[in-house]
Amino acid sequence: MSSIEVPITSRILNQAQEAAGLFVFPSKNGVSEKAKLLWLVKLRWVAITLILILCGPALVFGALTRETAPWYLAILGVLILFNLLSQLVIAESKRPIGPVIICYQLAFDLLILAGLLSATGGFANPFVILFLLNASLGGVLIPGRLSWPFLVLTHVLIGMLQFQVVLASQGVVTSPLIATFIVFHLMAFSFWLVMRSLGSYLERQSEQQRQAQITLERQDRLRSIGALAAGFSHEFASPLNVAKIRLERLKRHLGASEDTDEALNAILVCQNIIHRMNDSQMDSRDFHFKNVVVGDLLKDIVDSWSEDKEIKPRLDIEHLITASIPPVNFSQVVINLLDNAFDANPSGQIRIELKKVGHETCLSVADDGPGFPASVLRQKGEPFVTTKKNGTGLGLYVSELFAQSLGGHLETRNRPEGGATVRMSWLLREDAP
Repeated sequence: MSSIEVPITSRILNQAQEAAGLFVFPSKNGVSEKAKLLWLVKLRWVAITLILILCGPALVFGALTRETAPWYLAILGVLILFNLLSQLVIAESKRPIGPVIICYQLAFDLLILAGLLSATGGFANPFVILFLLNASLGGVLIPGRLSWPFLVLTHVLIGMLQFQVVLASQGVVTSPLIATFIVFHLMAFSFWLVMRSLGSYLERQSEQQRQAQITLERQDRLRSIGALAAGFSHEFASPLNVAKIRLERLKRHLGASEDTDEALNAILVCQNIIHRMNDSQMDSRDFHFKNVVVGDLLKDIVDSWSEDKEIKPRLDIEHLITASIPPVNFSQVVINLLDNAFDANPSGQIRIELKKVGHETCLSVADDGPGFPASVLRQKGEPFVTTKKNGTGLGLYVSELFAQSLGGHLETRNRPEGGATVRMSWLLREDAP
């Protein structure tokens, strides 16, 4: 192969890749409504180019006449202006684009397609098959209930084109023609139904990926918090201990005073916060799973926790629930939930319930406190969100990460009769990995 042929072949391949790229979903803004709009704009320019190319053959073969050509070109001009508006104004806008915009975009394409076909033979035009393409795009790109009005519009426009054929034949409708009409409607509905199922599946996968990404980001933040806490512990442990020893010595020599007591309390608060931040370190990659009887483990945790408290939680445990969990991390989470319930109302009753619901294990911890503030419920799952004077806001954060690492979730709610309930559910795993 000569040196001239190689650049030519390379250019052809590059042009082929660029042409194929027109049909590739754009990566800008991820798989979002704006990405869908950008993709539609790109496909619309391809369609406009093809329509312009076909104008000549349509005039030659009689699909377009002098009477219908101006309408055809006017409709095409409207499509060009609409696509320019979509690209330069809507797609480049910083405002978020919702599913309604995508629905309007595809509905407009349907109207334009119906207008172009009406000017070039109506339902008899072989390009009426493009309605099936539009129905498929609507099924994939339009989420939820918005897809149904789009489907209705598709069938209405197809019916109008079919009615145009009936008028052209002076009302003479044969059985084969009726069968063709019905079959085309069934095909349009079938294409939409199949692609709607595919669209729903892709939406679920996208949501699962988004949730998985959020979970990973939270775990990364928790690891960063743990590393920060470890650094704090190393740097501040010795100075705090020295200050505590000196203050206690001054207290013994000079006697108790309000200033020394407040200073000692402040040091204890600092040490407690650093201790809690150290306890918040949890990495699902370090979990060591073990098959345990969850009820027995929970009872041991509660008994151990109750030794230092003046309260005995009330247990409602469904026995014989065997599951694979990391016992150490599970104990840490349960203690966090018990501490939160105790802090909410030290003199109140704590109720713990463990039961199996379907393929999930559910653990609920309820207290008689004032309930969760609105800010905590609104920002559930975020670290350092707390209304406690000396709290870190990491207890619920760590508990939710633990539940998510087991394929579950955490729910927080206020009870109508007073108090709060934290319900942690995770998938039942009977065999350790």
